[in-house]
Amino acid sequence: MSEDDTGIRALPARDAAARLDDPDALVLDVRTAGEFAQAHLPGAVNIDFYGPRLREELSELDPDAPVLLYCRSGNRSGNLHPLLAELGFTDVIDIRGGIIEWVDADLPVNR
Repeated sequence: MSEDDTGIRALPARDAAARLDDPDALVLDVRTAGEFAQAHLPGAVNIDFYGPRLREELSELDPDAPVLLYCRSGNRSGNLHPLLAELGFTDVIDIRGGIIEWVDADLPVNR
């Protein structure tokens, strides 16, 4: 596990997968709608990292909810850490390696 200066933890996919068992967890996919349509984690909500309303859409979410965050490879989600911290999110796990690592670990996806 690694934690950056925002307090957001990055975990390997297999370790992060335990968060799917939390009924209060928000699974947040920050890829494009097209990427999301191809495959996404069960129960995921899609907010496009490149979308013009990114900040607004994130601010509509409950910052106290536990979050499982991911993108394709970990770049976009990693760049989102400062904004999530600024918006008051306190319990965020970012999947290191994104959905690529998730699929490579043979974890469930919806297609």
